Amino acid sequence: MSGFELTGETISLFLGVLTLTGSAITFFVQRHRDKHAEKVASKQKEIELDRQQALERVRWQLSGIVGPMHRLYKTQNTVVLNFIQQEDAKLGMEHHIQAIQGDNKWIPLFRKEFVMSFLENPQSAEAKRYRNFVARRLKPIYTRIRELVLTHGSDLDFPTQEEWLDKYDRASVTSPIVGSPNTNVILDTYVAWTLEFDDILESWAKDEDFQQMQPTTVVAWTICNELIDTLYENAKTKEAKYNKHVKVHKNVLDVDLANQLNRSLLISSYRDNTAAADEIGNV
Repeated sequence: MSGFELTGETISLFLGVLTLTGSAITFFVQRHRDKHAEKVASKQKEIELDRQQALERVRWQLSGIVGPMHRLYKTQNTVVLNFIQQEDAKLGMEHHIQAIQGDNKWIPLFRKEFVMSFLENPQSAEAKRYRNFVARRLKPIYTRIRELVLTHGSDLDFPTQEEWLDKYDRASVTSPIVGSPNTNVILDTYVAWTLEFDDILESWAKDEDFQQMQPTTVVAWTICNELIDTLYENAKTKEAKYNKHVKVHKNVLDVDLANQLNRSLLISSYRDNTAAADEIGNV
């Protein structure tokens, strides 16, 4: 009876076959791992490239558009508030606070009753101070904001229409001029307001025509302020997302323009009370 004999040669043959099989398996496994590693590396490279491009874009927005626009608008708020506190302390910002608390957000920058007095006596010291303020302090700021909006407005990452209408009711953000609630209409209307003011300034300077003291174009001032805050904070948040070394510092103390306006009224009230006390003390 013949049988299988486990000789040294047979064992060597089996070991050789096993070694070759193991080498083949190891080769294909390693090849699979290398291909997988290449795919992962390629995917990571694409992700890193996307991150770098996104970071470059948001930094460009911050340095060239949103950042300057944010600071310019805040400077505009400061110079306007300062002028009103000096010249129209009692009621200067009352219509802005009423707009914040009420339904009509679209209003002129200055109280109509305030500028009407300049129509009656355009050569008064108060009227001249007002015109100088507009020409020398307000115009340079709004001109630069207008240039940024017209040149780069299409590059801004506005809130979506859904986000916009979740934050504000449709009536508040709908322009009374064009009847649209779109976010870009807020800045478009601001630009239109600046162009009308330029026309008025030219009438003052060239024609000595003082029949109009401020634009008839109304702007949603507080919403415009919040929109520019949102654009800036969203850009800073994106920068922090794409660069772990960047931290976002939100100005929680100045979120609401109403706080600034109420503070201006308190300052005005304090000045009035102080002046009255001084008058009583001098009697």
